[in-house]
Amino acid sequence: MKKYLLLLASVLLLAACSSPKYAYYFDHYDYNSGKKKAETASAQLTETSIATPELSPLMLDDRAVTASAESRIKVVENATAPVSVKDKDLLEKKYASLSKAEKKEFRKELKSEIKKMIKAKKSGESINSIADQKVMDSDLRNALIFGIVGIVLSAFGGVNSIFWILGVISTVIAIVFLIKWLAEQ
Repeated sequence: MKKYLLLLASVLLLAACSSPKYAYYFDHYDYNSGKKKAETASAQLTETSIATPELSPLMLDDRAVTASAESRIKVVENATAPVSVKDKDLLEKKYASLSKAEKKEFRKELKSEIKKMIKAKKSGESINSIADQKVMDSDLRNALIFGIVGIVLSAFGGVNSIFWILGVISTVIAIVFLIKWLAEQ
């Protein structure tokens, strides 16, 4: 019985604290409320215009009204790709041989790369070519190569102890290259 009483009390408490479904009072609406505000606003405007000083904060200086585009004009660098005539013809033929879906995907990827370049240029970063961005740093590449070789040779350490020794040496070299790469970053 106490459980039901507690459940009933909690339901009543939640119902009492809930917001009313309709908060609009239909019988208290003033249909002339908008007209009264407009009249009072015009009356306040006439009162304030009489009491305003000669220099209004709304008055503009003649120099402030004129516009100048000097700060917005920026020199655009013409980036030309070093493409020979043979390469250009080859690229045109390759693009013409693509299917409609492949062309659409190519244009989409090209647009995204151009947007990245524009965003990088606006933020002040240097714009590198796509090939330069995808090339891994030589120290990082050496660290990965020696690390993988070290792991593989350490896995063969159970066969012969020389593999384990070579694996440890390779891992140490990988750590050296990794530290060298991190120092450059």
